[in-house]
Amino acid sequence: MKVVIFSSETKHHTHFINTLAPLCDIRAVFYETDHLTKPYATGPFFEAEEDAFEERFFDPAVGGVASVLDAGLAGRVRTVGRVNEPAVIDAVRDLAPDLGIGYGIGLVRPALFEIPAYGTINVHRGLAQHYRGLDSDLWAVLEGRFDRIGVTIHYMDAELDTGNILAQETVAIEPDDEIHHLRYKTGVVATRLVADLVRRFGAAGRALEGAPQTVAGPYYTAMSLDDKLKAKARFDAHRKELAE
Repeated sequence: MKVVIFSSETKHHTHFINTLAPLCDIRAVFYETDHLTKPYATGPFFEAEEDAFEERFFDPAVGGVASVLDAGLAGRVRTVGRVNEPAVIDAVRDLAPDLGIGYGIGLVRPALFEIPAYGTINVHRGLAQHYRGLDSDLWAVLEGRFDRIGVTIHYMDAELDTGNILAQETVAIEPDDEIHHLRYKTGVVATRLVADLVRRFGAAGRALEGAPQTVAGPYYTAMSLDDKLKAKARFDAHRKELAE
């Protein structure tokens, strides 16, 4: 099965791509470099700690998958500003993929996501029926909804995080977790869910049936640094409660 991936260059995305590589024919990886900017501060917020934690647990020496792409995959990477650029659309059309996969990118337009024969699926680090958009795990923490931290894999459609759901799973918080563990924990779940779906797409040789979202959750934008710090305080209080 021919696959194209739309993502950005981070340790957890590299882990994701390396895990999928043995399961399908990854024809190209498009790394998006343009990022959303806001008129307010959104960081820094434990990015260095997230990277260090992921490097530790994605290390092949402890059973993980390398946090760098192998030479074969690295040669298929194309760096672009936005994946919706006409050159990307033309390239994907030429590749004629069976499946598209998005992880950690902005809104994808129909001109791109409709090209793959089986459709294009998206990794959303949140429960889409409750939290659409950005920083879904942190918004759940800030609102004290620790039962709504998770991952949704859904088909892309014209709106953001509203497509039919193919897989979903919540992520539990443990007493020894830190807030900078969330990206790793949701990344591990996302990788496992998508790997299973890739196997299922390959076995079926067609698009899979997804469950329509009967309720579209509210859209959340990028969280401000002030709110992130409040979310950390709430996370730490919850972790303390779990330990008691």
